[in-house]
Amino acid sequence: MPYCSNCGTLEQGDQQFCSTCGAAASTASGPSVQPAPLPYFPMDAAAPRLEQDLASFWWRVLGFVIDSLILAVVTSLPVHYMSLNFYVSSIATIVVGFFYWFLFISYWDGQTPGMKAVRIRCVNMDGRGAVDVRQSAVRSATYSVLLTIGSLYHFRTYAHPTTLQTHHEAAHELVLFALLLPHGLDLLWAAWDRNKQTLHDKAARTLVLRPREVL
Repeated sequence: MPYCSNCGTLEQGDQQFCSTCGAAASTASGPSVQPAPLPYFPMDAAAPRLEQDLASFWWRVLGFVIDSLILAVVTSLPVHYMSLNFYVSSIATIVVGFFYWFLFISYWDGQTPGMKAVRIRCVNMDGRGAVDVRQSAVRSATYSVLLTIGSLYHFRTYAHPTTLQTHHEAAHELVLFALLLPHGLDLLWAAWDRNKQTLHDKAARTLVLRPREVL
């Protein structure tokens, strides 16, 4: 009877490999045993690239300016005729702005009039689905809260200030700048963000696109 040339274990007649050390049996014949091929798993299709469709910072600025002008006309006339004080008029402006962004984004195919004019649209984070009502509410509320932080701070300036009054005005301006900073960062964030998102876009998980084809 043959023995394994590697470890000396007794081999059987039809044995291909040694039962002890696994070396090829001396009686092995025929084609060598090849390991079974690994199963083939096709890779998932690559996610669609949206970089070319993301609205640039300046397109967003242009749409925002148009919407701001519309809001200024809508809110300034009633405020002027009702003679509201600064704080009431500021709150009224913020409330009107919230419903302006919320209703248009929710029910006008993700576009405000300004966004429609420059052919940009707010969509879900996946770049395809429409923004739902909850996302639109979160988006508008985040923007409104950040705007409110600085909008309600008010101070009077002097026509001919003394040196002390000039120092007081400078201190007030510094405080106002600090309070307006969150709102400014919110809008400017799209300038350097990879997905061109503002902070209120990130809170609501939305994107703003400007597809090459006509919307």
